[in-house]
Amino acid sequence: MHKIFIIFITTFLLITLVDCTSRKGESQSVVEVVDFGNVQTCKSSELIRVERFLPLETSDRSLFGSIDQLEVWKDRIYLLDTYKTNAVLVFSATDGKFIHKIEGRGNGPGEFLSPHSFWIDRSDGSLYILDRMMSKLLKYDLESLDYEEEIKLPYLAPLAFCVPTEGDYLYYFPLRKNDLFCGKQYVKADKEGNVLSTAYDAPASGKILHGNAAPFYSYGGKIRFCPYFSNRIYEWINDSLKVCREMKWGNRTLPETAVFEKSEDSGDVMREILSSDYIRFLYVYENRAALAVKYYVQKDLYLSVYNKSSGQVANVKAAAVQDDLGLGGLFPMPVGTDEDLLVGSLSLLDMEEKIISPELKACLKQADEEGNPVLVFYNLK
Repeated sequence: MHKIFIIFITTFLLITLVDCTSRKGESQSVVEVVDFGNVQTCKSSELIRVERFLPLETSDRSLFGSIDQLEVWKDRIYLLDTYKTNAVLVFSATDGKFIHKIEGRGNGPGEFLSPHSFWIDRSDGSLYILDRMMSKLLKYDLESLDYEEEIKLPYLAPLAFCVPTEGDYLYYFPLRKNDLFCGKQYVKADKEGNVLSTAYDAPASGKILHGNAAPFYSYGGKIRFCPYFSNRIYEWINDSLKVCREMKWGNRTLPETAVFEKSEDSGDVMREILSSDYIRFLYVYENRAALAVKYYVQKDLYLSVYNKSSGQVANVKAAAVQDDLGLGGLFPMPVGTDEDLLVGSLSLLDMEEKIISPELKACLKQADEEGNPVLVFYNLK
C-alpha cells in the first residue's frame, strides 16, 4: 500500500480521548481528535473503491450548473444549484432520471428568489428551503414538492438552519453589531419565530460570512455541524452543544483569533487569510464509515479523509491526485453521502484524459458531454 496510508493511530491519526476545554454554552466531554497529517501525494485507487456510477439525466428542464448541496433519501437525490437554475432538483437515485424541481420565481407564497440551502426532515417527510436574501424559510411536502407553509425567522438572514425536531428550528447567525442574541450564534426557535434557547458564544471570526451554506447534517439521528473557521464538529443535544470531534491537519491550521481581531473590516481580514496558508471554507461529510473534509488553502482545493474502521487517513491536494482508475484524469470530490458511501461527481466537460474505466464508459452512453455530471458512489480504502 502506498505510503499515504502508512499512517496509524500511533502516528498521525490521533484517536485520543482528551478533556475538552469548553467555551461558554458548550458541554464538557471527551472528544475524538483526528489528525489528517500533512499533505501528501497519492493515486485515486489508494483513496477510494468505486461502487457505482450514476449519470444524471440531461434535458432542458433538468440541466443545472452546480451541485451546491446534495442529499440522498430513500430512492431520490435532492440537489441545490445556485449557479444556473436557482432550484432544488430531484432525480431518481436508481437510474438518474429527472423527477421534479422547485425553482426561484418570485416573492409570493411558496416562492423564492435565491435558495441558500435546504433541509430534509426525515421524521415528517418535509423539505425546507432557506432564501437568505429574502429572509424566508419555506416548507414543502417531500414527496409531491407541494408548498405547505412559511416558517417565521427569529431574525433576518441566518447563515444556515436545520430542523432538529418537528416544530423546532435551529439557526446559525453571524455576529452582528446590533446583536439580538447576546453574542450567541445558535438560536432555536418555534415556527412563529419565538426564540426558545441560544448557545455558542460567537468567536472573533463570527463576523465573517465565509463558509459552507449547509454546515448542519444528520448523523445517527442527531444533528451535527461545523461552525465557520472552526476545526471542531459539534452535536446538538438537549439545547446544548457537545464537542464530538476535533480535527487537525499536520502543520497547517485555520486562522488564529488574532487574525480576526486585527481589523473591524471583514474585507481586510479575508485578504490576509486568502494571501496566507490558512485552512478555510470547510465542507464536512460524515457517515458511519467515513469522515471527509474538503477545504481551501488560498485558491487551491484539498481533501482530507478518515476511514473509521481501519483508522487510515489521507490529506491531499485535489488537483494532484493521480487518476489510475481511468476516470478521465479527474478525481470525484465528495458532494454528499448515501448511507455508508460518499458521493462524488465527475463533469464530462472537465475531462482531459481518455476514459479507461469500463463501468464509466458504459454509463456514458446515456450521458451528454455538455450535460449534467455523473455521480460516483464510493467507499474509502
